[in-house]
Amino acid sequence: MKTLKYLFILLCTFSLTACFDDDTTLDTVRISEINIDTLKLLKTYNIDQNETLRISIEDIVSESEAQLPLQYEWEVNYKLYSEEANLEYVGEKIGSFPARLKVSNEHGSSFYEFTINVNSAYQTGIAILSENHEGEPMFSFMRELSDTEQATGKKRIFINNCLEVNNPGHIFPKNPTDFGIRKDQLFICFKNSPAIYMLNNSLLNIENIITDTDVEFIPEKLFMLNSEARNATILTPNGKVFDLGSIEGIIKSHTTFTSTYAPDMGFIVSTGYQEATVLWDTQLPAIVHLLGGYLFRNTVQEGIDFTGHTPVAMYKKNNEYFTVLTRKGDKFAKTTIANTWQIDDGYDENYQLINPRFGLAEKLVSVSGTPNFTNKTPYVSSPKYQCLYYAIDNKIYRWFFNNNTFPTTPWRTLNEIDGAEITAISISKDEEQLYVGVNDKSKSEFSGSFYFLNSDTGKNEGDSPYLNIAHKPIRIMYKSTDYE
Repeated sequence: MKTLKYLFILLCTFSLTACFDDDTTLDTVRISEINIDTLKLLKTYNIDQNETLRISIEDIVSESEAQLPLQYEWEVNYKLYSEEANLEYVGEKIGSFPARLKVSNEHGSSFYEFTINVNSAYQTGIAILSENHEGEPMFSFMRELSDTEQATGKKRIFINNCLEVNNPGHIFPKNPTDFGIRKDQLFICFKNSPAIYMLNNSLLNIENIITDTDVEFIPEKLFMLNSEARNATILTPNGKVFDLGSIEGIIKSHTTFTSTYAPDMGFIVSTGYQEATVLWDTQLPAIVHLLGGYLFRNTVQEGIDFTGHTPVAMYKKNNEYFTVLTRKGDKFAKTTIANTWQIDDGYDENYQLINPRFGLAEKLVSVSGTPNFTNKTPYVSSPKYQCLYYAIDNKIYRWFFNNNTFPTTPWRTLNEIDGAEITAISISKDEEQLYVGVNDKSKSEFSGSFYFLNSDTGKNEGDSPYLNIAHKPIRIMYKSTDYE
């Protein structure tokens, strides 16, 4: 009986199974892959310090299937920086930082790696030192743009008040006079409260303030090349010379330049293995030339009599010679001298040079014409084009070295600014561009403007003129971290 009972239950079970209709099928889940369009992103982004890098992922991130919720992670220097969809990265520290974008959904993640370079805004470009009517200083800077920035159409602009921004709360002295660069430092001279400020060349923050108790220490001119040298020469308004230990940050009276020198005149040149500094000794009068620890001076016996002459310009003629332009009454003369010396008499028993003499190329050659050329006239030479550019009011003249007559017609007149007076002029390293600083005498603030001029044609380049970007320009320089 038990066997029949179990057989009956089994038949019922088969019967129920046959009546159940299973119409289900196995469902296949399709993965929604994340795609990052790398063609719309860069492998390297360059920004200035304190600038914000913004990267939007609109039209860059997509999914292959269902639009699932996405999560974002932006890493900078191997640390999570943001979980927002778009990146806004503030470059607080200078350096090169690895970065990564991670985009995830419930099915997986995709990655994109790149680099963020945070650069100094003051590393390479045009620097202008200026002062307003009260003598208050301003340092303006226009940096070079990268190829990528230029390709995007970004324009070069001047940043003003660089000293104040990078040294908050510090009040700089009045009456800036000059500035120079040596490797990682930038030196600015002030004469109202006599001092030389040593700043970091890339960040423009103060590293040292160099002063001296000598009442005659009033830095007017700074003779410094961007090189490995440890010392620089400082000329004061009263003609005394001081020596600056640029690494130690110390001032001392010069032990070789011990006479009195023309306060607005001087020249420094690299001879390829050492530096030569040239000044005008007002007591002799004579050109004096410090090279390799030796002081050379012209003598009447050598046929150079500068009695009654006043120097108005000293400039590089080529890699071997420099020229001194002098004025006596209303007459001008030029004397060209070798960067190094001629040794005809050898050394004495103490290994000192016997009767060291200049290598002369030309002496007191008359130059006709009576331009208003003084020791205050802005000028710069171009060995490449063998000419001297000098500025009077709003006019630039171009005088060729082999011409013994001054030009009477301006090479370029700056008519774009009313009341324009050219107060500073310099030349690019390749000598293809002139940097011209112009002061509008009718303005009390931001009276300074800047021109890029082609040094061969005189035509404007870039977005010249850059108007009202400084006070009265005192000195213009192409600033970089490269050195000789």
